Amino acid sequence: MMRNRFVFTSSALLLALHASGCGASPDNEPLPTPEASAPAPAPGIPTIPLPVPEPEGTPEPVPSQTEPPPGPTSPAPTPTAPLPEPTPAPAPSGVDGFGVTMLYPSKAGGEQWALAEDATADARFVPQGNITRNADGSWKMKSSQVRMSAYPSTGYDAKQIATYDRDVLASRGYMQAANDWKNVEMTGFVKVNAASNTQDNFAWYARGGKHNNNSQGCEGSSYKGGLHYDGRVRFEKETWHVSYDQGAYRPATTPLLGRWVGFKAVMRNVPDANGAEAVKLELYVNENADKVTWKKVYDMTDAGDWGGDAQHCGGSVGAMPITWGGPIATFRWDNANDVDFKWMSVREVQP
Repeated sequence: MMRNRFVFTSSALLLALHASGCGASPDNEPLPTPEASAPAPAPGIPTIPLPVPEPEGTPEPVPSQTEPPPGPTSPAPTPTAPLPEPTPAPAPSGVDGFGVTMLYPSKAGGEQWALAEDATADARFVPQGNITRNADGSWKMKSSQVRMSAYPSTGYDAKQIATYDRDVLASRGYMQAANDWKNVEMTGFVKVNAASNTQDNFAWYARGGKHNNNSQGCEGSSYKGGLHYDGRVRFEKETWHVSYDQGAYRPATTPLLGRWVGFKAVMRNVPDANGAEAVKLELYVNENADKVTWKKVYDMTDAGDWGGDAQHCGGSVGAMPITWGGPIATFRWDNANDVDFKWMSVREVQP
């Protein structure tokens, strides 16, 4: 009956159009919208060339590929999940070398890395692009695809990774070496000066190595804490490269364009309700960039009930949490071609 009504209505409409003179005048057709031209690059400080390491391989998916940005007149997407009842942030455990409040105490004798005074001379920091020093001491990156890597003190060497078998990694607790980045608090302060897609995001991530197609992508495991340029946050779980599961978006702050904001991602192994190993994931923002006022904006636990494709890399349980460490911690962003950054650090914390 519904289909018949549709056919009748369509026929009536066609007869009406024919009676009034078929077709619309070309003068009534909307004009094509001209494409916006990219702004001319602003003059800046001469860049310091850096050696470019081996490329990461297959690009990782970005929000614009799975979640098309709204049109010029469309409202920004609404976050898909409200922020739950907030849990108290941990009591501050002191400040780091930049004077930034640390939320979790550093592990005694644990791994630490911080952005050096001369970031271009730090062998443990691989920005994979040219960076320049700003007059205020911060740094600038002009690139639409950024992957800045921080290594533990033993560095990164894929030849030292004996296996990618998920059950083995979970059993021994690391991918390359016992001091891989695992229980970490990652911190960075950023300012977006220009972005071609405000739906994209910063992502601080760890618990894996390089994200490419080598070894069937099994080196590319991670938890990614994302802060989007429009103020939303979420965690993503990358069981291998490229196999993603996404947490729900939650509101965190106002749009980031043109202002400094601090962002922390914390991942720690904790016991679940049955005493098995789970991973606690937390995100924090420092909206006024005063180094002190941190607000928890995301809090979830992966107890093996989130996602699942670990069998691809030898796991016996598809949804197993990523409980092992990895040799690379990464500060990533896409589709923001002018970003200032400072006060970045990765610390191994007490779980």
